[in-house]
Amino acid sequence: MADARIRASADQVKAAIRRYGDQLTRYALPMALTRTAQDAKLAVQRALPETFDRPTPYTIKSTFVRPATKADPVAWVGFKDDAGKGTPAARYLLPNVEGGPRRDKRMERQLRAAGLLPAGMFAVPGEEARLDAYGNMRRSEVVRILSQTQAFGEQGYTANRSDSARSRKKRRRNGYFAALPGNAGGLPPGIYQRDGADARPVVIFVRAPSYRPRFRFHDIVERVVRANIGRRLEEAVRTVNARFAARR
Repeated sequence: MADARIRASADQVKAAIRRYGDQLTRYALPMALTRTAQDAKLAVQRALPETFDRPTPYTIKSTFVRPATKADPVAWVGFKDDAGKGTPAARYLLPNVEGGPRRDKRMERQLRAAGLLPAGMFAVPGEEARLDAYGNMRRSEVVRILSQTQAFGEQGYTANRSDSARSRKKRRRNGYFAALPGNAGGLPPGIYQRDGADARPVVIFVRAPSYRPRFRFHDIVERVVRANIGRRLEEAVRTVNARFAARR
């Protein structure tokens, strides 16, 4: 998971204890760390469109903050590594933070499990792929591809297609098919859609891409921490001090 710990330096904590007392700092420090982590989260969200081409709202909203507590005075900011049935943002963003090979997307895992995507290869949109406003393949087309190439598994396959004679004839004329390496037609490996006698490249299989670090996640977080932790600690001390005063 791409994440970073937000903690005050030992000198800052010692100075706060000397000035405000241990009891006050126990309450103020977690608040200051959490607010600083929230500052860092906003900075990461603003930086994403500066590095990536049209990141989806899902990607931008995938940043999270785990608050600091009295028992564990460390706040975390990072990318979520769970997404239900989707692809966690940490899975495809982490190689851009730390470098290395890209991980499989959900569609690729399904194609690979069905024996259609060769080992060591990945799927990228072809010239005829229908893309959404963010440059990604439309989900509706992905569903049709997985259904017609039987990559859903038997239950999903039969649930997403009709077996009428008319629909079978239409699929033969306009359906999707997989071309594996060394296929008789000499097509580059990938997924194609039939268009009469022609085959339109919708997905192309390529060798595993390897990324160099280009999203400076840790630098962004560190810069925000240095710029904000002192101010956030002072604010938290004032807030906690006011709460204690109100209880007297």
